Amino acid sequence: MFKFFKQKSALKGDKLYRITLHVGLGTNTEMPAHLIGAYVPVFIGADGHEAAAFKAVAEVRSRGFSFIDVADGQIHELDPYRWDAFVMEAWADFVTEFPTQSKVIEALRTNFVFIGPYASYEAQTP
Repeated sequence: MFKFFKQKSALKGDKLYRITLHVGLGTNTEMPAHLIGAYVPVFIGADGHEAAAFKAVAEVRSRGFSFIDVADGQIHELDPYRWDAFVMEAWADFVTEFPTQSKVIEALRTNFVFIGPYASYEAQTP
């Protein structure tokens, strides 16, 4: 899977990043009430790693989630021209839920954000 990570962007404009965030339910009403949190990859266009992190956190907060942490402590730059192959390899069961490579490349020129899929969890009982 490492062939999908990139050192430099092939686009003029925003680069493509993946950040897996740990989020809490917060005020979000779309997540069922019995779930208290989730791990979710955020794919986002930004001009650098730090900007990507700030934009990703702002996006999940705008959707009502509380931000807990960057789940794996890493921010990955992806090659937008290998997006379709990345999705097929990493998320084969969810391919139809992801935007196409052409849509990602076009959206990077403006303001690309895609969140999901969510891996949610319930409160543990004693």
